[in-house]
Amino acid sequence: MSVRRLPHGTALLALVALLAALVAAGCGGGKASSDAGPDPATVTPADAALYGQAVVRPSGDMKAGVEAAARKVLRVEDPGAELVRLLDDSGTTGGASFSRDVEPWLGQRAGGFLLIPAGGSDPDYALAFSIADRGSFDDALSRIRADGDQREAGSYRGVTYDKDRRDDTYSAAVGDFYVGGSLGGLRAAIDAWKGPSLAGSSRYTDAVGAVPSDALAFLYADPKAIAAAAGNAQDAPPAARQALRRYADADPVVASVTATADEIALEATADQKLTSALESGSDAQVSVGQLPGDAWLALATPPLGPIVRQAIDAAGVHGQAAAAVRRAVGLDLDKDLLGPLGGLGLFVRGTSVLDLGGGVLLQMTSAAAAQRLLTEIETVLRAGAHLQTRPVTVSGGRGFDVLIPQSPQPIVVLAKGDRLAAGYASASAEDLLDARQRLDESSAGKAAIGTLGDGYTPSFVLIVPPLATLLRSLDELQVADLSSVLPYVNAYRSLAAGSKRDGDRTTVRVVAALR
Repeated sequence: MSVRRLPHGTALLALVALLAALVAAGCGGGKASSDAGPDPATVTPADAALYGQAVVRPSGDMKAGVEAAARKVLRVEDPGAELVRLLDDSGTTGGASFSRDVEPWLGQRAGGFLLIPAGGSDPDYALAFSIADRGSFDDALSRIRADGDQREAGSYRGVTYDKDRRDDTYSAAVGDFYVGGSLGGLRAAIDAWKGPSLAGSSRYTDAVGAVPSDALAFLYADPKAIAAAAGNAQDAPPAARQALRRYADADPVVASVTATADEIALEATADQKLTSALESGSDAQVSVGQLPGDAWLALATPPLGPIVRQAIDAAGVHGQAAAAVRRAVGLDLDKDLLGPLGGLGLFVRGTSVLDLGGGVLLQMTSAAAAQRLLTEIETVLRAGAHLQTRPVTVSGGRGFDVLIPQSPQPIVVLAKGDRLAAGYASASAEDLLDARQRLDESSAGKAAIGTLGDGYTPSFVLIVPPLATLLRSLDELQVADLSSVLPYVNAYRSLAAGSKRDGDRTTVRVVAALR
């Protein structure tokens, strides 16, 4: 049974395996067991650049949590049975049936890896699915071979493998796993099974040691392997190859997914060497918490000037970028923009078209820089966009507003101290400079931020009920047909993202809180 054959393409079966873990609660069944079964890392080469693993047949508390989350998110009473039905009815499996030819033998865990060769040649890959019932597996394989969907193509180190009749996908039973992928990937899996594997690599075991025990899936990425291959690729720009080599000694990146009845969480941990570009050390910060308390969408970034400068320097295009900015708006890229540019904050609020509002806050390094940028923005709007502006003074902030054709409210741009705010209507710009209530003081804002856990600095918050109300009003006004979307939106309470630093590691966490 070719991995590519079920259902249609190796990549899709990998997705099905992951979906089975995330939303199908074990493909509609499976034996409850505290033993996770054989480890797919044992058939994964130690030098794999990427490796992912998923529990495709969870049990116990994990199964209960996934089922509860899936019922809320997918609005299906039995998501496992529904997925099996969809696979069987999809028509992409030819004469094979998922419930007949895969489910009876499928074990608890599945994994996949990617090998990136040096020099820019095509990568090799393989997927490995644990075999829980060898008799059922042999029966299914015999049926597929009898149908002519695959044929024996050779052997490697004593393991006979098949080839799909339609493409270059190869597959074989390797130990306790059914492995399929490219020929190079399959052979690498056999080598790992017979010799050193990723499971025996301390670099790997140290990295995944922090993966939560209840994780449904995790991904392991090795910067050393990626940088070694990509850094030697001759078709890559020299600046990009040099940048990649700087990360060659970074520790692996690990990301994991967990799900319970209350939340679905994604957590990723990376070496500080890989995240240093986002840690400028500048004091020109904007926080999500300081944005208006009635916002249902809030976003804050680290200081942008240093990040943008590092990016264009690494790409080797600083001179071209500076010249383009000078020609377009008459500004000095470093002095007028990147040097004084700090963090950015953005918010949206309102539950109907009539009370919709929002704006953007820029934190600058000095009051003089904020005032200079305000003047330049007004000049560009008047001279370049031919828009009329009017002077405005609000709560100590000075600036201008500009009327937008067919818009009921003007865009108001204000500078106050070292901050620059642009909002839809005067109240939005004013609240960016002096919020009547901060987001981290409002009950909804505190609850959303609190889902991240202790020590995390939030960078993104989406509070869903006000958004759902806005979408409902748009649907009722027939601005857009959202009736089919609203039930799924209503499954969520909030979405939050944030990060925290622990020694030389940075962890990013994204949490979808469920109703």
